[in-house]
Amino acid sequence: MAGACVLAVAVPAQAQLEQALRVASSSTAASAAAQQRIETSDDDAETAARDYRAVLQQIDNMKLFVDQQDIYLRGQAGDIEALNRQLGSVEQVKRGMVPMILLMAARIEDSVNSDMPFKMRERQERLERMKATLADPSVTPTEQYRQVLAAYKNEVAYGQGLDSYEGAHPTNPGEKVDYLMFGRLSLLYMSKDEQDLGYYDMESKSWKSVDQSNALQVRQAIRIANGEAAAEIVFAPTFGAKN
Repeated sequence: MAGACVLAVAVPAQAQLEQALRVASSSTAASAAAQQRIETSDDDAETAARDYRAVLQQIDNMKLFVDQQDIYLRGQAGDIEALNRQLGSVEQVKRGMVPMILLMAARIEDSVNSDMPFKMRERQERLERMKATLADPSVTPTEQYRQVLAAYKNEVAYGQGLDSYEGAHPTNPGEKVDYLMFGRLSLLYMSKDEQDLGYYDMESKSWKSVDQSNALQVRQAIRIANGEAAAEIVFAPTFGAKN
């Protein structure tokens, strides 16, 4: 009987042990799963934190970019404003240039018409080209000014140095003569046979005769001006211009 009791007690104890082991094993598995979930959650949290920090960095970068663009746009606005002021100044200059150009052209034309009558065809043609340019609305004021300035420079150049050219006789157009210019100081002519010499008198606006004794010096001066003789001092007659 006693042995039977011991066996009866032992069987439930064994069952309880196995049940306890199963519970313990289940608890261990549950704990491992919970730990895995915790570790996964930690990884997810770290990933989320990294993503969040990356988003914050992108936001900072975008703010910096926007600030830079704002500075650039403000600079562009300042440049545009400056250009607009300059364009306004250009328009004012252009409006001021037109009267000045016309005045310069009128003075050049008056100067040619009242000057000694040398190379008149050449000079009158230049004046006509200049006036045609000024009358053309498609020509810019800058180009008009360039044309007027070129005419002015050409007129100034005539008064420098010794010059000679062939042209029609001042009172007998059918005859060719040699003209001699001493700058704007004196204008003379000599016939090809050296028998007819004359000079232009600014006071009377007419041609007057020159004594034949000056023919040699005048001819030498003409040869020097034409590059036909070496430069040297010549004593040719000069007649001061009077206005």
